[in-house]
Amino acid sequence: MIHETWEQGQQNLITFVMVDNLGVEVPGLGAAFVLTISKNGGALVPGAGVKGEIGSGWYKYLATAAEANTVGVVSIVVTGAGCVQQNLEYVVENRVINSIVFIYTVTNIITGLPIEGVQVFFSTDTAGVNVVWSGYTDTFGVARDANNELPRLDPGTYYVTRQKSGWYFALDTEVVS
Repeated sequence: MIHETWEQGQQNLITFVMVDNLGVEVPGLGAAFVLTISKNGGALVPGAGVKGEIGSGWYKYLATAAEANTVGVVSIVVTGAGCVQQNLEYVVENRVINSIVFIYTVTNIITGLPIEGVQVFFSTDTAGVNVVWSGYTDTFGVARDANNELPRLDPGTYYVTRQKSGWYFALDTEVVS
């Protein structure tokens, strides 16, 4: 399964390989493969974009902007004559032009060493009600989301809540600019 990001409200191009039950690439389908899409766990519906063959068993699909109009998971199922079903997954993200990739690291204040497995929440309020990003720290103490991406935030002030069993973390304030 593929976990890539799509831009919200944009056409998004995907490429994939169709194989038979022995794992051998299947060329020659042209646009005759069947592609269905589910947005955020909804029912699978036929894709409305443009399908095509690249060559050597590789195919492409240009999704419509409407297929990427909802932030969240897009699941795609591709089938074709003599092919094993391909299951692909993408995540539609709302990327604002002036948003900033922000590196947030959690370390032990005594040793300075990174702390792995800390749950991190960025919110726009001190109560932590309006969470705009969440993830966990990696081996290096760097916060990453479920797709291994760093926080991408609009400029502004954020309140960061951190949680890990056995640890106490005070509310942190970060200014992204």
